[in-house]
Amino acid sequence: MKIYNINHYKTFGIELESLRVTNDARISQKEHPFDNAHISKDYAECQMELITDTCESIDEVYQALKSIYREVESVLSTDGETREYIWPFSVPPVLLPNDEIGIARFERKDKYREDYRKLLSEKYDVRKMLYCGIHYNYSLDNNNIPDTNERYLKLAARIAEYAWLPVLLMGASPICDISLVSSDRYGLTISDEEASIRCGKNGYWNHFTPIIDYTSFDGYISSIDNMVNKGLLYSESELYYPVRLKCKGHYNLDNLKKNGAEYIEFRLLDINPLTPYGVFREDLIFLDMLFEYLDSLDYAEFDEEAQKEALDMIRLAAQYDNGQLLDKAYDVLNEIKKYYTCKADSDYIHALKHQFSKIEDEDNMYSRIIVRQCNEEYAGDMKAYGMALMKKNSYAIEHENDI
Repeated sequence: MKIYNINHYKTFGIELESLRVTNDARISQKEHPFDNAHISKDYAECQMELITDTCESIDEVYQALKSIYREVESVLSTDGETREYIWPFSVPPVLLPNDEIGIARFERKDKYREDYRKLLSEKYDVRKMLYCGIHYNYSLDNNNIPDTNERYLKLAARIAEYAWLPVLLMGASPICDISLVSSDRYGLTISDEEASIRCGKNGYWNHFTPIIDYTSFDGYISSIDNMVNKGLLYSESELYYPVRLKCKGHYNLDNLKKNGAEYIEFRLLDINPLTPYGVFREDLIFLDMLFEYLDSLDYAEFDEEAQKEALDMIRLAAQYDNGQLLDKAYDVLNEIKKYYTCKADSDYIHALKHQFSKIEDEDNMYSRIIVRQCNEEYAGDMKAYGMALMKKNSYAIEHENDI
């Protein structure tokens, strides 16, 4: 089926983090079992990153993601009774006192990556390093756009300003085990406080409020470089911010300045346990719609005060009871609807209706569905719910063509 793409030059990519767990939902103590460039390690040895190629449509990138999931499943399922599973949540499973969170190991020329992870483990709560999420990569045709860097910069500012909306609509980490926030307690499920724990007050944020210079591309780079020079960050990769300007190849500020922005990386999507593939196709389509709509807006200054407000809005949107944002979200969705009038095909219209349905009835929010299923079907036990989901999802991935 054709996917509507109003500007045919857009491309997409997905980087999805996930944990390997045992049959009884303990974090894996095995080495990373994959020899595949599309399945790398993240912070921990048990933490995978599924990386698609750059694709020319949402359908193509979604199929690429599904293909990588099938490859992961084919490897994990070969170990019989000791096989492992893909943990379905953005937050880790129960962490017992004797569970070792093994930092990802690297050899030779990549040893610096292991050393960097050790520094992070000392600076941040090592348990939070197991948070998993999705990076949605979005690029324009750099050869046919005047002032490419400036356009990416302004779009990145707009996305950061509206980042609360995808958090509100797609938050899917409303439950966790108490061991995530306590070093000596475990086995108690916490819920109903935040729709997205990963993006909320206990999420993975820097220990300061980063302020970025969006007035120019050079200013953008210099403002992040200053954070490193002041010792606020070990490197630019430690900036935990909703949006990054990225260049192809190794990401650092020197390469970004030399080669220019190649794409935008949006970093706030939770893993969605309600689908075997971590994200619904309708949500990927909506992000395309949102970013294109934001690209069409006139320039508006995104100063320090506006940036602080935008970060506060994200944490507000991450709350379980976030009804005060529903009217604001409804207004934005209506503006997007107007923008796409007479332009979008049925797939895009359906994706937009899917978002409206969450606003019109909060019971359709992913966080509400997850809490409801956990409470009604698994007596509020996240471990039991997670184990059921990971095995159900494993079967669905393996047998997709048979269903």
